[in-house]
Amino acid sequence: MKHIMNKELLYSFIVCAGLSVAGCDDFLDVTPASGFTPDYVFSSEDEMKSLLTQIYSKMTEDGMYGSTMASGLNTNTDVEMSSFENNTASSQGSDIGCFDARPHWTTLNNFWNDMYKEINVANDFLEEVAKLPQFSAEVVDEDGPTEVQQMYGEAKTLRAMMYLDLIRTFGDVVFTTEASQASDDFFSLGTTDRNVILEFLIDDLKEAEPLMKYASELDYGVERASKEYCQALIGQLALYRGGWTLRPDKDNPTVVGYMERGDNFEHYYDIAIEYLGKVIKEGRHDLVQSFRDLWVNECNWTTANNDDVIFAIPMLKGTTSRYGYNIGVTIAEGEHSYGSARNYVTFCGTYVFSFDKDDLRRDMTCAPYKYDEDLNQEIDMGIALMGAAKWSKLYMQSPLGPSSGSGTGINSIRMRFADVLLMYAEAVNERFGPREDAKDALKRVRRRAFNSSLWPEKVEAYVNSLTTEDKFFQAIMDERKWEFGGEGIRKYDLARWNKYGETIYNLYYQMANWGKVARGTYIEGIDRVPNNIFYKSVADPEHSDRTVLDIVGIDPEEWGIGRPEGYDVLEYALSWYINDSETGQWKTADEILWSFRGFINEGNESTVRPTDPLRYLCPYPSKVITDHRGLIKNYYGY
Repeated sequence: MKHIMNKELLYSFIVCAGLSVAGCDDFLDVTPASGFTPDYVFSSEDEMKSLLTQIYSKMTEDGMYGSTMASGLNTNTDVEMSSFENNTASSQGSDIGCFDARPHWTTLNNFWNDMYKEINVANDFLEEVAKLPQFSAEVVDEDGPTEVQQMYGEAKTLRAMMYLDLIRTFGDVVFTTEASQASDDFFSLGTTDRNVILEFLIDDLKEAEPLMKYASELDYGVERASKEYCQALIGQLALYRGGWTLRPDKDNPTVVGYMERGDNFEHYYDIAIEYLGKVIKEGRHDLVQSFRDLWVNECNWTTANNDDVIFAIPMLKGTTSRYGYNIGVTIAEGEHSYGSARNYVTFCGTYVFSFDKDDLRRDMTCAPYKYDEDLNQEIDMGIALMGAAKWSKLYMQSPLGPSSGSGTGINSIRMRFADVLLMYAEAVNERFGPREDAKDALKRVRRRAFNSSLWPEKVEAYVNSLTTEDKFFQAIMDERKWEFGGEGIRKYDLARWNKYGETIYNLYYQMANWGKVARGTYIEGIDRVPNNIFYKSVADPEHSDRTVLDIVGIDPEEWGIGRPEGYDVLEYALSWYINDSETGQWKTADEILWSFRGFINEGNESTVRPTDPLRYLCPYPSKVITDHRGLIKNYYGY
């Protein structure tokens, strides 16, 4: 953070900055009148909303939720994965994927600065609102909370969301709920224990929740932080407080550290049950639209206020958002009206095969194809290659034009009802085992995932067979894996479950073993693998001038079949174990040996254990350490 402006300059900046978002067609189209003092900004609800809007506006930028939080901070999992072919450190900041981040990365420094600038605005907003004579911390109007009370709760909720994302990225972070008016105010602070921060935020949102309105009562619906998002966020914060986290060994900062679960975790799971349960019982959201329609609608800038999406950061069409561009399906530049897209969020090569073949989410999540300049599909599969089908410019009914790139305006979804249901089921199971309400929550998610004719087997029988806490927890782990592919949630889940190291360890050997089995090696427990994928171009039934791919080899029953007539072949698992041209020896592909190098790699695989802690947290940026004058120090071997 270079500096903190004083309040008078801050409001001048915000009011002037607000003019730059004029002309947008959503929540961010709020143009404040000219004014330069807190007295003016807080003189009317419209001016207050203009200030609050600037928090949303800043969050859309690349340094925050427009790109960095969407894809720039992704670490490798058994869902999202980036490939690395060696142990050479990148100067561009991409090594976060293989758990080998660097303090000097400008990406981390910019993210830290941008988050704290917005937290400071939120702190300032809250201080000023609390002084207003018309503000009350209690709802006294029979019509419910006032707009001022809603905005007060809204600012607290957004602040809590940003603090949670800082904690999930760095661990212990600087914590203040007072607006800083000068650099020294902020730079004189060290970090606060993450559990202390989480506890404060939970209590703070408990007080804010009664002051807030439901999304259906807000002028921009789920594009504003609502009562139900506040409730869901309380539940989410509680699961992180009650879950596991990587802790530093402060006596030996050169080692990774250790995983630790917060004390009194049962209490926080009870809080999660209470507040996630509120969202469910109050019935403001459901899973009515299909999984496909959910994402097609998002790509068309349409979000229902009473369905799956509970809160989405509103992006600016033509200006912000990388969804559909760097996150989604790759599209080559051409004369078509959709513009190009170059996907940066790719899936682990084993992920698509983990789905039930009848799961409707699979083909709407995994895109084993990309599009050429004429919008014909081409094969796009590999160790870490295929994109996320949830976001595609080709879904747009009103394309952005042939020269369009990023700035798709597709919202960044921060909470879905499916997430609430699965977090609730997880929390209930943790406290009471697979109780009926936990099973019902899981069933609601799975019903959308399968055709209704399959519900007796895929929903009822499947869930009812989960009779122990361990079985039900494994099912929750799996369901979240299938439900949230590409959304960047898996890394956080694996960490708070203390399953990250185990998962990466198993994935490393699974991928290596798939390659060996494909080449004829016998490995106990692995009978067949997808040696090859077969594909051919066929007419697109929806567009007569295009072709799509017919792909064979994804369903397990197709593994090991011969090449169908007329189909091209892509060596799949066969390419994961190759003959080294230099040594003449067979070896596992480099993309497997080095893609997890900050935890397990070719050089240390004999000494790594699945119970070892994995360094998923990022280092504090070098500039931050300098600015805070020795009050902040890096650990975890950074």
